[in-house]
Amino acid sequence: MTLRLAFPPGQVFGQVGFAYSPAMEAALSLRAVVDPKRHPMHLPWSRSTRDLSPDLRAEIELLSFTFRDYLPGVFEVGLTGDHPTIDDELHRIETFDDDVVLFELTMPFGGWDCATQSVAFSGDPTPAAVHESWFQDQVLERARVVDERQADVLAAAFVDPAAIRTRIATMLRRYWDEAFAREWSRVQDRLDAEIAEGSRLLVSGGPGALVDELVPEATWDPDGWAIVLDKRRDVTVDVAARGGLSLVPTVYGWPRVAVEIDPPWSVAIIHPIRALQSPEQRQPSDSEVAAGLRALGDETRLQISRLVATEPRSTTELAQLLSLSESSVSRHLKTLAGAGILAAERDGHYVLYRLAPERIGALGGALRRQLGLGPAPSTGRQRLPVVGPRRAEDGGDAPSGTT
Repeated sequence: MTLRLAFPPGQVFGQVGFAYSPAMEAALSLRAVVDPKRHPMHLPWSRSTRDLSPDLRAEIELLSFTFRDYLPGVFEVGLTGDHPTIDDELHRIETFDDDVVLFELTMPFGGWDCATQSVAFSGDPTPAAVHESWFQDQVLERARVVDERQADVLAAAFVDPAAIRTRIATMLRRYWDEAFAREWSRVQDRLDAEIAEGSRLLVSGGPGALVDELVPEATWDPDGWAIVLDKRRDVTVDVAARGGLSLVPTVYGWPRVAVEIDPPWSVAIIHPIRALQSPEQRQPSDSEVAAGLRALGDETRLQISRLVATEPRSTTELAQLLSLSESSVSRHLKTLAGAGILAAERDGHYVLYRLAPERIGALGGALRRQLGLGPAPSTGRQRLPVVGPRRAEDGGDAPSGTT
């Protein structure tokens, strides 16, 4: 089953844009604050927030249902703007439609599933469900199983939805001022660089190159003019009819790729920047580097390598120079030759061993690359999990959001 983001034939360039959102990035970073063990890539940030005001940390924990597993679309309000500021976004959060915000806040507690089980809806549920007492009762019952205090917050939101919008915006503002503003200046530079590279790829290589490089979890269908992702149901979205597609790089969204397709939010693919797309994985040269290091990781073999670096030498000569038996030297020579450190050549009755400088150079270069001290080898990236446009919740589907 597949999700297809379909474009008018030949009209991709006018339908693809790039965006980011400081509010969304801040909300995603809160996951590392409340649950650092689930976000090992962001442990440095988790540690840096240990000095948050105690009351702010308590508020973040209490409102964590708004961002921990399912990020409501209200945090995406900046994706339709041009380099939005946090002030712009927080204002929009406080003035957004009450029903839409409240409906999305029920999703962590099975709101979509509760609504779809009712005969009141013949199709997909709508935010109007939040006004139904049966809906509120079912959602709150599930919420109380998870966390009584968070259920109380949601119950108050049913009574006064504007208050919960203000509360979320206030929490995010305090978090921004105390901690994330300084982090945003670093993150924004990385997002700008990713967007610049995305624009270059689209112009120079077309949509296929763009998708392959930025979103390896997806494929480009050149015949159908569509971006295709594996999903739990078949959905085709007319990108042009929805106002275009935004590719949204993120740092704190790692390790998942999220897809947003449901109104009123804009169609978007939210993807980790390329530097974070691949968790550490074996590189083609890992075994080569390891074999070379094992061969050299012995004092005697290092002495042999140093001796043959000056001139080719035989087993007998090396045994005399090192005061070892010829059989012992032969074993070391076999290890070094097997790793390509030494090369052998026959000279009459003798076999002479010499250092293979090209192998040493290649080994040194590979080791530098593996340690991030030189150009990285070109390798395919491991595909990350894709979430949205619908999220499984208790056997049902929930609307999209950055899960």
